[in-house]
Amino acid sequence: MKIELLGTLFLSDKRKDLLLLLMEEPRNIDEIKDILNVTSSAIMTQIKILISQGLITHEDDLYKLSDIGKVVVKKMIPLLKTLGVFSENKDYWENHNISAIPPHLLDKIEDLGHCEFVEPDLDRMYETPKKIEEKLVISAHVMEISSYFNPAYPSTYVELIKKGTDVSLIITKPVFERLKKEYNTALQEYLSRENAKIFVCDCPIRVASSVVTDRFMALSLFYKNGIYHNHAIMSLEENALKWGEDLFLHYMKNSKEITEKELIETELTEKD
Repeated sequence: MKIELLGTLFLSDKRKDLLLLLMEEPRNIDEIKDILNVTSSAIMTQIKILISQGLITHEDDLYKLSDIGKVVVKKMIPLLKTLGVFSENKDYWENHNISAIPPHLLDKIEDLGHCEFVEPDLDRMYETPKKIEEKLVISAHVMEISSYFNPAYPSTYVELIKKGTDVSLIITKPVFERLKKEYNTALQEYLSRENAKIFVCDCPIRVASSVVTDRFMALSLFYKNGIYHNHAIMSLEENALKWGEDLFLHYMKNSKEITEKELIETELTEKD
């Protein structure tokens, strides 16, 4: 019975599409044919199978989900969305360390929805991918987590805060120390602005980076062997933005904000 029901749900796109359609509301046969663009004979075969499995019923000329059907389809939707996320960029997910994603967010990976694989042009391999940069410059706020040093910080983010964008960064201590040592002037200018915040995370950041704005969310993972390449998965969907914000908040709970005053006091102490 279990195997038979699984086949009913997943071995026919017509049956799957019909169940998802009826999840919205009951439909008559003409509505079903028009919306799914199918013939009567083709869809009636599938309807009979679904009725025999107790997933839909036929009352008052309308087809609708049975009580069991409502429960099953409600559970089926997240699974289909999850499979959609992974199948759309199969090579990326298979070759990267997805276990780096916190478990409670990995359980909601379907929220990423439609994702696009983005990478920089060959002559700009160490720069921010163009599609991400284009979205960054028109964003009202930016929140980024990063476990590696990104040369874009000193220039890109200083320019963003100058134009009024709210920017918050969560980085590791080694990344912060490098910023302080090699880009101190830019770091001081960044911290002097009210719309700029920087946090140093006390716990390991296992993802390579995550950027979320009011426009997009981009996630970059390390390969399973630990190597990092400058590419990411990007989504524009509303649920993906919320997912990215939750990832940011996950790391912010274990992070300490660095202020301009603290930076100056630290430098004075180190000089002494």
